[in-house]
Amino acid sequence: MRVLLAEDNVRLARATEVILEKNGLAVEVAHDGLEALDALDRGYFDVAVLDIMMPGLDGLEVLRRVRAEGNDVPVILLTAKTQVDDKVAGLADGADDYITKPYDSRELVARIRAAARHRSGASSKVRFGDLVIEEDSSTLSTRTASLGVSQREAQMAALLAHAGGKAVDTDWLRERVWDGAALEGEVELYASYLNGKLDALGSCVKVEGSDRDGWRMVETVGA
Repeated sequence: MRVLLAEDNVRLARATEVILEKNGLAVEVAHDGLEALDALDRGYFDVAVLDIMMPGLDGLEVLRRVRAEGNDVPVILLTAKTQVDDKVAGLADGADDYITKPYDSRELVARIRAAARHRSGASSKVRFGDLVIEEDSSTLSTRTASLGVSQREAQMAALLAHAGGKAVDTDWLRERVWDGAALEGEVELYASYLNGKLDALGSCVKVEGSDRDGWRMVETVGA
């Protein structure tokens, strides 16, 4: 699971990063709102944890911009006990949860996992361009055709579609689709499998990337 942690207090950010990584989470740290926004624009995260009080852009403004761009990443706000109005504003602007400082690390981990579960369980049907992916039935569909695929192909396609065209890290795909046991070159092989199925469907969507740069879904010209 990939988590973005946006916290301007360097020592607190480092301590929290260590705790999250010990609990099996992959963490990217941003120390201000602009860094957080850039990270969310560049890559896919299962959950974003945003401190409300940050230089550059505060956590609420990052949240507003992310939601305005259509990014549905679950957001947990870090707040002070006195920031009641900010909590209300954050929830109104699309935050999924908040946690008050000082917080118990076990509670933060539990809330991150809960937010990620809520997102993944929201629907088994994912859309990207003219493509519909149904994980439950391992099916890829367009308006004119439908094709059964393997469970791993469906999982990989759904994860890439959820990322909304942003690059998804290869190691993260290996962990989510293959439980960390993918063979060398297997992600690339499955990308080629998916592209073959997408061509057969006549879809305007394709998978592109590399193990080094990550993988993403794109809509080709004419989509």
